[in-house]
Amino acid sequence: MLNHDADMEMLLADMRFEFIEETRDRLERVEWQIRQIESRQGKMEDTLLELKRDIHSVKGSAAPFGFPIITKIAHGLEDYLETTGDVTNVAAEDLRVFIDTIMDVLDSGGEPDDQLKEMMLKGLPSGRTQNGRKILSRGTIVLLMPKGVQRKIIGQELAQLGFMVTILGNPVEAIDTILVLKPDFMITTMVQQSLSGLELARVFSVIESTKKLKVAILSSSVVGENDVPDNLPEMATLIHKGPYMTRNLLAFINT
Repeated sequence: MLNHDADMEMLLADMRFEFIEETRDRLERVEWQIRQIESRQGKMEDTLLELKRDIHSVKGSAAPFGFPIITKIAHGLEDYLETTGDVTNVAAEDLRVFIDTIMDVLDSGGEPDDQLKEMMLKGLPSGRTQNGRKILSRGTIVLLMPKGVQRKIIGQELAQLGFMVTILGNPVEAIDTILVLKPDFMITTMVQQSLSGLELARVFSVIESTKKLKVAILSSSVVGENDVPDNLPEMATLIHKGPYMTRNLLAFINT
């Protein structure tokens, strides 16, 4: 039994080592892709697509080998690309911050502590303006919405305002990310896969580290004074997904 456990530990250690080496090789390829984007040579859209594929592979394989923070950093790079928009607005220096941060984690050999994780994630670049200029950071937002045009538009608008936007697709992932990232805001749709936007807000309202998180819940129903649920937490706001949604979101952020 002891030999079996020892053999299993050795196998896992070998697999972890292989992951680290394969990830280093993949990041070297990403660095070449970044240089191509930086020089504005070749088919930039194709190069960016290759970069996205490599980063997605890193994102999907890191957590099982003991590097969930790398998954979050790679996810952050995907969010950066989604909220920056056109490839001509993508800055090579921003991409290198993500890659260098992943390399720092690999070099350390393990997960950083919670405080360093938060610092790493909040230190990642946010989106650029449409002319490629940096934007003064205004904070962090978790955007919990199904993939689609509306999510892309909202994410890009928030990035243009100077927010680092983390885009997620399910409540469980949102809980994990928010506990690590400790963002300033969360914007979520009311209807979700497992927990509703309202239930999710109630979860965060009873966790000590997230009690001050401001939550906007987007609802398809018209929201009036008589429509606000009795169990809506004080830190949450209902916003109707209508023609004035963007204006109401800005008002929510600026309160």
